[in-house]
Amino acid sequence: MLELIVISKVTDYIYVGNLNAAYNGRTLLIPCTCSPLKHCCFEDINECINASTEKRKRVLVHCRDGFSLAPMCIIQYLMVKQNMRLIAAYELLRAKYPVNIKECHQNVLVSLERQLQNLKKANMKKPYHK
Repeated sequence: MLELIVISKVTDYIYVGNLNAAYNGRTLLIPCTCSPLKHCCFEDINECINASTEKRKRVLVHCRDGFSLAPMCIIQYLMVKQNMRLIAAYELLRAKYPVNIKECHQNVLVSLERQLQNLKKANMKKPYHK
């Protein structure tokens, strides 16, 4: 049986793929294995991605099939670290990679979008002091 390798370049240094891609690449690997997903997992993932990209090293974010959990982790990274909205991050990834995000992962992203937008609104309400 032929094992399919699924991998795509998302940004200059961030790649997304499946488990088979992880066994065939020369990048820092970030396996998405948190279950249930917690925001502390996102912090760890984001820290690893940042450490690699700052050194101009390629990083492969992967999960078993490569179509839901890993893409969700990259989308949340783009939302948190690149200040992208959920739809924009999803569209960027979808244009480069076959995404099929499970409903439970979609719910995590929608919840994160709400949190980020509420935080942004709260920060905008704070008075500016010199």
